[in-house]
Amino acid sequence: MLEDCDLERTVAGVTAWALGNAGQACGAIDVAYVERTIVDAFVARLARAWRRLRAAPGPRGETDVAPLAHRRQFDLVRAHVDEARAAGAVVVCGGRPTGVGLFYEPTILDHCTDEMRVVRDETFGPVLAVVRVEGASDGVARVNRARYGLGASIWTRDLDRARRLAERLDVGVVTGNNHALSGAIPELPWGGTRATGDGVANSRHALHTFVRPKTVVVDASSRLELYWPPYDRALVEFGDILCDVQRGVIDRAWRLPLLLRGRMRRLSDFFREDDR
Repeated sequence: MLEDCDLERTVAGVTAWALGNAGQACGAIDVAYVERTIVDAFVARLARAWRRLRAAPGPRGETDVAPLAHRRQFDLVRAHVDEARAAGAVVVCGGRPTGVGLFYEPTILDHCTDEMRVVRDETFGPVLAVVRVEGASDGVARVNRARYGLGASIWTRDLDRARRLAERLDVGVVTGNNHALSGAIPELPWGGTRATGDGVANSRHALHTFVRPKTVVVDASSRLELYWPPYDRALVEFGDILCDVQRGVIDRAWRLPLLLRGRMRRLSDFFREDDR
């Protein structure tokens, strides 16, 4: 997030893309690289919103944050948060299971570092790791050093600057003032770099990922091929003359028809069934 971002829209957008499906999506926002000039205001506003979200069973439409998919993922999320806290991250809100099923509180971790698993690896949970950066270049460098490179988003009012920064990001998908929405647009490629993996989903570029070329050749001729065995000096001479012709030397080219007829006659005689 850059210091000139629309803070209200940024907080709302990050909330949606970090907590959708409880963060269990390849395109979810796991890490927020925020300029120091606005990070305190961003974290405070984000925390006020997240503390009001409902992470509990309820009637349809009355739950904001879904549960984790299974126990193994639940344990992984809890481990990432606990390890980050022990390494110096500040739990701004959440940071623990709700105590009901596999629900985990929406969690903001401030003062995270690149060495923490919650930053380095995919958490796939309702957790946002906030990394404070000195400026846009610092943020770009950290994204490009990260293990994964599926997507990134740039939040700023300066759209021209966002486009320039997007060119410097070594990721598959860059979105300005939103995040990962192109995954639902069939015409646009969806893929990443580094440990994200190979291949592209969506768009015509996906054909190289999801199909394998198959070559079928049917020869309708009933004649024998000139270059099939048995081999002889006539075939060698035929080839030598063709090479000369390709180089512009045509003094022996008149022999080609004679060699061809003789060669084909020899092949026919060799493979003809002996009726005797």
